[in-house]
Amino acid sequence: MKRINLYTGIYVIAIISVLSALSCKSGKNKPEPVRTDFELGMAKEDSLEVERLIDEFFQYAIDKNYTEAAGMLYKNDSSDIRKEPQPLNNKEMASIRNMLEVIPIEGYRIEYMKFSESYENEVLCHVIIRKGNGRDIPEMTTKMFFKPISYLGGWCLGIMNSEWGDRELVEPDKRDSLEKAYTPRYNKEQNGTQP
Repeated sequence: MKRINLYTGIYVIAIISVLSALSCKSGKNKPEPVRTDFELGMAKEDSLEVERLIDEFFQYAIDKNYTEAAGMLYKNDSSDIRKEPQPLNNKEMASIRNMLEVIPIEGYRIEYMKFSESYENEVLCHVIIRKGNGRDIPEMTTKMFFKPISYLGGWCLGIMNSEWGDRELVEPDKRDSLEKAYTPRYNKEQNGTQP
């Protein structure tokens, strides 16, 4: 009987040791993501300029100036992403205008901004389609991804489009951590104010 209890005790101690070792490994801090040279060279003014461009875009959309909003958008040259960003052609602008006409935009929130390279950046905005009442009617929103592009020291605004070869920079399961880390300056509604 003592021999069985001895083996049981050794078995329990071994399991506790393994579980303890695993919990210690999972509790260690994960390494910080490596920042690119482009990110390291950015200044606060860069993110402020991107926020300004997004604000201008949405102000046009809220005011139903869809042509002006679509006219702000650029895309990378698919043959060489380091070339000068190109304005949308007439067909692409018409597609954006149609999209904006269908979505009744009342406001927006920038959820996060992720910068990586001059040609590869991402801003996720929640577009407010209908305001909630704070009680039983929830706010209705949709997502819009922007692709800010830095070229020769200036910024222009792109919109993500998989047909042009764009892909999301941030994986969906990692967006929450970026939303928590991002301190928004803008939460614009049609009659809202800047915080």
